[in-house]
Amino acid sequence: MSRPGYLLLRRSGALFGVASAAVLGLSRQGAAYRVEVAEHGLLADEVVGVVENLDVRPLAPLVSRYWPEASGGWAVHAGAPVVVVDPCRPPRALAEGETVDGE
Repeated sequence: MSRPGYLLLRRSGALFGVASAAVLGLSRQGAAYRVEVAEHGLLADEVVGVVENLDVRPLAPLVSRYWPEASGGWAVHAGAPVVVVDPCRPPRALAEGETVDGE
């Protein structure tokens, strides 16, 4: 049985959502959290929680000018934008040693 909802993660102030069904593991790694999806490990500063429903929409073509990474779309949760992660092609912002703004 697949798990409903999305695991919400914060990394460098940005909010990301990963379909709960795609999460294979979750653990602490120092001060960060490591989330295993597909063949990738994602790092997060905070696990915000799980939400059952997100109204996920595709990114508009104009957004690719500012967000050139692959994504599973976007949503809004509690007034904050959420980048929905494609578990097969996660953004570099969730990779070890990276931050959202490249610092």
